[in-house]
Amino acid sequence: MRMLSYLFSTLVLAVALACGGGSNPAPTATAPSTPASGLTYTDPTGTGWRLVKDASSTPTRVVLNLVGPAGLKTRGAGFNLKADATVRFGTFMDPSVPPISTGWPIKDTGVFELRNTDPRDPFTGDPVPLDPQDPILLSGAVKKGNLLTVGIFQKDRRATAKDSAQPLCQIAIEFDASAKLNAKDTIALSIVKAKYVPEDLGAFNGGVTTWEMLAKGHPVDMTIAVGSLHAN
Repeated sequence: MRMLSYLFSTLVLAVALACGGGSNPAPTATAPSTPASGLTYTDPTGTGWRLVKDASSTPTRVVLNLVGPAGLKTRGAGFNLKADATVRFGTFMDPSVPPISTGWPIKDTGVFELRNTDPRDPFTGDPVPLDPQDPILLSGAVKKGNLLTVGIFQKDRRATAKDSAQPLCQIAIEFDASAKLNAKDTIALSIVKAKYVPEDLGAFNGGVTTWEMLAKGHPVDMTIAVGSLHAN
């Protein structure tokens, strides 16, 4: 009987150990999340088309410059950038006095000549002052799904094409406190479509239409590298 009791006690102990009874480690406490108060952006690598952070950025507003490859002459560019709904695209201020918002989500950096470089009277051909109401090819809007679409194009074919290795235009991404982001949260950014206007667009010789002419009549597809955006 003593041996049977010993065997029963041993069996009970073995079952208890197999079930982990009394030997489970204490659950690990989960560190509380830290509410975010701003944004941080890391530039992409490489020397091609890319969006890089401008020095005018603040902790709650990231200003990005569109920069292209060195030596590539262009006459304009446009792209669509999609972002999480946890951030918003900002507008820019007009340099007038007092400054007012332009309402546009794109800023001209002054590289491309957006106006007529040699305005003349249509009847006499004499030079005339530049019309301040002369339309420029600068546009931008935020569409459904937090999709930013922007474009900046050189209006006058007589103006020289510009080297793309400089800030060609700017956009801004702003922190949205109502989104309740936590520090270190990743915010998705992706280029949906992008094109640039080549230097020789419209530079046709002769009066005969050729495949070369047709090819030069359209903007060129390009890939824009985007950096990483995180809540901070």
